[in-house]
Amino acid sequence: MSSTFKPFAPSLPALQLDRTFPFSTQQHLALAAIEQFLNMPERKLFLLKGFAGTGKSTVLCLLMQHLRQHGWRIAMTAPTNKAVNVLRQMAAQVQLQGVDFMTIHQLLGLSLKSSGGEKRLEPTGQPLTRLYHLVVIDECSMIGTALWAEIAKLDSPLLPTKIVLMGDPAQLNPVGEAKSPSFRVPLAATLTQVVRQHQGSPLAEYIADCRRSVTRSQAPFQPYSHHRQGQGVFRVSQAKLLDYACHTIARQFEQAPDCFRILCFTNRQVDYYNQIVRQAYYGTAAPRFVVGERLITRDPIIGADKKTIVVPTATEIVVQGVELDDYCGYSVWRLQIEIDRDSKQIYVLHESEQDRFDRETIRLQAAAKRNPYLWHVYYKHLETFAQVRPCFALTIHNAQGSTFAEVGIDANDILKRLAHTNEDRSSRLKEYNRLHYVAASRAQRRVLVVYSRRPVAN
Repeated sequence: MSSTFKPFAPSLPALQLDRTFPFSTQQHLALAAIEQFLNMPERKLFLLKGFAGTGKSTVLCLLMQHLRQHGWRIAMTAPTNKAVNVLRQMAAQVQLQGVDFMTIHQLLGLSLKSSGGEKRLEPTGQPLTRLYHLVVIDECSMIGTALWAEIAKLDSPLLPTKIVLMGDPAQLNPVGEAKSPSFRVPLAATLTQVVRQHQGSPLAEYIADCRRSVTRSQAPFQPYSHHRQGQGVFRVSQAKLLDYACHTIARQFEQAPDCFRILCFTNRQVDYYNQIVRQAYYGTAAPRFVVGERLITRDPIIGADKKTIVVPTATEIVVQGVELDDYCGYSVWRLQIEIDRDSKQIYVLHESEQDRFDRETIRLQAAAKRNPYLWHVYYKHLETFAQVRPCFALTIHNAQGSTFAEVGIDANDILKRLAHTNEDRSSRLKEYNRLHYVAASRAQRRVLVVYSRRPVAN
C-alpha cells in the first residue's frame, strides 16, 4: 500500500449536476444513492443495475468527472478486454480523463490457469485495488461464482477502496451458471426508465420489447420490423443479410471493425456465415491466414508452460505475421498476433495435420478411460494449439459486452435454443428471450434480423 494513500474523507463535496442535461428522476435518485454510499466508510460495494438505454453509463461518467475534479484515483474495469475497450471509448466520448482501464483479473492480480480440462483463478501478481479510491466494475452480469468470490474479498473494513458494480440483469447469465452473484449486493440503485435521448428511437423501442420478454413474458419473443428513416430493425431474408454484410464489411471493416457483425446462437451457424463473408472479403483463393486479418479465439490459448492462459476465450486478435513451422511434433501455422497493442506468438494446427491430431485424441481418450490418471494428458493434448476463427460472425455469448454500429441477427438459429430437451421449458424460454435482448442491444443504429418462424437448414 502506498504511503501517500489516504482513506476517504467523509466530507465529499456535493455533486454539482449539469442542469442542461435531461436527467431522469431515476438517474437523480441513483446519483444521490451513490453519493450517500461514497460517504459511508463502512460500506464498500454498491450495485447500479439497469437495462439498455436507461443511462447507467451517463450516471457513472458524471460521477467520475466530479470525483476526478476532487483528486480521486479511479479504475474502470470489466470481465473482458473487449468490454474494457468499450469503457475506454465511452470515456473518450465524454472527455473523461485521468482514469485507468484494465480487466478485473488485472486489477486483482489474477490469471486463469488450466488444469485437467478445468479453468481456475490463481494469483499471479499484486492486486492493484489499493491504488484507487474508486473501482468501477462494468458488465457484472458476466461475473461467475469463482470471480465473484475474489471480488467479495474487497468488502473489508481494512480496504479503503470503494467498488461500484454496473450491470444489466436482463443479459445472459455466466456460462453454465445461474444469475451472477454480483446482483445480490444489497446496497443498490435500479434504472428502468429509458432516458429521453433514446425515446422515440425505433431501435430503443424494439430493445425495450426484447427486455419485456425477459422480465415479464411467458412467451417466446418474435422478431419484427420496426424502423423509421433508415434506422431501427429490418426483418430480411438470409440472402439479403449476407449481401448487406458483405457490402458493409468490404467498405468499412478495415478502418472500423465494429461496423457490422452477424450474431448467432450456435457455433455451426457462426462458421457458416464466416466462411461466406471471408470469401467475399479476401477472395476464394485466400490463404488460411492473411496478415492484417482479425480473428477471435474459440477457446483459451495456453502458454508454453501448458498451464497459463495467455489469451482468453472470445478475444479478438489481429494477425501481424504468418509462417509455417513445427510445434509439438505437428506442422503448424506460427502466427504473430496483436492484442490491444501487445504482441504475442501462437501456434495453430495446420489443416493437413487434423486427421492425425484427431486420431491421437481418440487414442488418449481411450487410455484415460482405462487409467483415470491419464486424463490430464488428454486435456493437455486438446489445449496444445490455438483455436481461432474469423470474427465477421460471432455467437451472442461472445458478443456480450461489445457494441457495434449495426448487427445482423439470425433469429432462426436462436430458435434452436427452444429445442433443447434436457431443460425445463421455463429455463429454455428465459435464455431464448435473453439471447434476443443481448443480440439487439449490441447495436447502436440498425439491426437486420432473419426470422421465418421455423429453423432453416443451410
